[in-house]
Amino acid sequence: MTAESIFRMVFWILVLSIVVFDRIIPALKAKKSGAKLRPDNETIKNEGRRLFAFRVMLGIILASFLGVYTFYPELTSRLQIHLPLGIRWFGVVIAAMGVIFWSCAQAVLDRNWSGNLKIQKGHKLVTAGPYGKIRHPIYAGTILWASGLALFTANVFFILMALLTIVFIFLRVTKEEKMLIEHFGDEYIEYMDTTGRYFPKFKHNK
Repeated sequence: MTAESIFRMVFWILVLSIVVFDRIIPALKAKKSGAKLRPDNETIKNEGRRLFAFRVMLGIILASFLGVYTFYPELTSRLQIHLPLGIRWFGVVIAAMGVIFWSCAQAVLDRNWSGNLKIQKGHKLVTAGPYGKIRHPIYAGTILWASGLALFTANVFFILMALLTIVFIFLRVTKEEKMLIEHFGDEYIEYMDTTGRYFPKFKHNK
């Protein structure tokens, strides 16, 4: 078994972990709570039509390339770049950390999670677990996962997807926090004062 085939195996283990633990299971929990999983007009308005279209486009492109990456590896090999094995294995570690962190945040959020930018019925401000230090640990885990993926696949496509994903997250979080401030008011503003967006906020002693 070559190093490249091992990395491809790791790739699918991490992708399937995301699909099962961070999409299917949370979606089932959200559905039980009565949350609407399909985007509606309110969701699109909150996210913005351009950003929503950008998200849909990224999903379609990623799904298409995954098919090619899986069944026609000789085509995607043309997009490979040379990276030392040490850096590629470091990417595996980063991606795995992203999956674990993402999954832990999803478990804490439980039925309050939704893939849509919308306040759900009975929506609560979760500040337990990783949310006690970071406001958006799921996005932080996504950034780690996408960055690690770019490194260990050493593929130009996944590098570009990681960059586009990070840009999308930065744009979406701005809109999300505006929506949360409008809904929770001072409670969320105070929460912002004690937490970081993607990394813990460390207070400096004066």
